[in-house]
Amino acid sequence: MFEFRLLGSSSHAWSGDVLTIGRDPTNGWVLVSPGVWGRHAEIQRGPDGRLTIRSLGDSVVAINGVAVRESILRWGDAVSLGATVARFHLAAPTQRGLSGWERTLWITLGFCTVAQGGLLVWLQRGR
Repeated sequence: MFEFRLLGSSSHAWSGDVLTIGRDPTNGWVLVSPGVWGRHAEIQRGPDGRLTIRSLGDSVVAINGVAVRESILRWGDAVSLGATVARFHLAAPTQRGLSGWERTLWITLGFCTVAQGGLLVWLQRGR
């Protein structure tokens, strides 16, 4: 999962293959900010897994202060979209609860440990 962290604001995370950015409510990331167009930019995941951002129409996208039409995103890049500057990052992983098979596995491992201890005690008494 990837995210844009806005300075002094919340972040926007996504995990799909295409993310459109702009003022229009049909975009994946609706960004209402001065200088942001209805469909301002698009991020696309390539077959190699790299993410490419490109400006749409005559909109301006800047990566680390340099205006670009298209660029590969790298961790920590400062992406300027109109008056908004966001940092590109991998999103922090989220911890999930144990699923049923994980719980069953841990119970089975615990049972095996107790059974091995019992077997060792039994073998020691048999001498």
